[in-house]
Amino acid sequence: MDRKQTPIIVRNNYMLWIALIFLCAYGAMMVFSATAYQCGISEKFDYDSFHFVKRQVMFMLGGFVAILALQFVDYRILKHFAVLLYISGIVSIFLLKTPLGVSANGATRWVNLPGIGQFQVSEWVKVCVIIFLAYLIDRNRKYLSSTKLTLYLWIAGAIPTALLFEISNDLSSSAVVIGICFIMSFISTRTEKLHMIVFLAIVAVVIMYVWNIWKHMPTPEELNEMPFRVGRIAAWLDPDRYAATQGHQTLQGLYAIGRGGVFGKGLGGSIQKLGQIPEAENDMIFSVICEELGIIGALVLIYLFGYLIYQIARVMLSAPDLFGGMLNLGVFAHLTLQSIFNICVNLAILPNTGIPLPFISYGGTSVFFLLACEMAIVFSVERRIGQDTKPKARKRFS
Repeated sequence: MDRKQTPIIVRNNYMLWIALIFLCAYGAMMVFSATAYQCGISEKFDYDSFHFVKRQVMFMLGGFVAILALQFVDYRILKHFAVLLYISGIVSIFLLKTPLGVSANGATRWVNLPGIGQFQVSEWVKVCVIIFLAYLIDRNRKYLSSTKLTLYLWIAGAIPTALLFEISNDLSSSAVVIGICFIMSFISTRTEKLHMIVFLAIVAVVIMYVWNIWKHMPTPEELNEMPFRVGRIAAWLDPDRYAATQGHQTLQGLYAIGRGGVFGKGLGGSIQKLGQIPEAENDMIFSVICEELGIIGALVLIYLFGYLIYQIARVMLSAPDLFGGMLNLGVFAHLTLQSIFNICVNLAILPNTGIPLPFISYGGTSVFFLLACEMAIVFSVERRIGQDTKPKARKRFS
């Protein structure tokens, strides 16, 4: 009997839909809980408790509509626009230096385009980098054992990383972009030793840098005169020492998590969100979840993330070609890194970076690009599993 290779999944994207809808519903619920009281008593928001959640749901619905339409478009068309998209990502970073750049909280990370509106540049850059790296890997599949190809991939990721870091002062997004690049190159190429050497070298440099700060911990007064990133690390190492300044957010987040216990104080029962935790609806929303829904609610959220990432991995492993597999790998790496970074920041395992929790934190640009671009690509690849497989390409993911 002639046995044909059966893909890991065959047209069961309803599981992707279920995971995605539950995550977005969870996010909308928590954005409402984190902002309802403040909006309801503020003239700035017209005393509308639903101000933030209405905007968030609008962008979510727009993203879902985009998925419904774009999943029927063959993802392989992106090969023809990969270079152009990469250039557009680089150009969008430079737009931050023009009058179109929008500043907030001491950083310029948004661009206001006439007729389109305001969007966060780093979210578009992540999408462009994923597509361009997948294109480079697919086009150079014959040279996956070449050190030169690995270096080219790193350079392609390092350029937008450096620009984001320098121009937008966005360390968290820079770390995610270079992390995506490193994971995609590690999985796709056969230069494991080079990756390990570079990884260990980076870890060694980071440890030495943090150790130097630890040995010469500044006083709270001295910290105000030091670079912002040094302050973030110092506050992470000893938040109690800088409780009145940069350690405040970390401590309040930990208080919220500790107060929630196992079962939490109930939805809407958070006290820390009432002015104690800065940006409670954004990068610190996981702390609010822990306070209101406890460890149980946090574990449910982590399970939902894990299940969605698992479904994306299944699509990646069954992709009909190398390009589709690499696109899914990029989305997989992005969601995994950003989720881990955010949760670790809330738990004070990592310094505060200001990175949002995907699908959960408030942010129209973030949730829309995640849905309309990255998840739309995942659904497009999934729909074509088993239609026109190429054994040589599929073997990479078997």
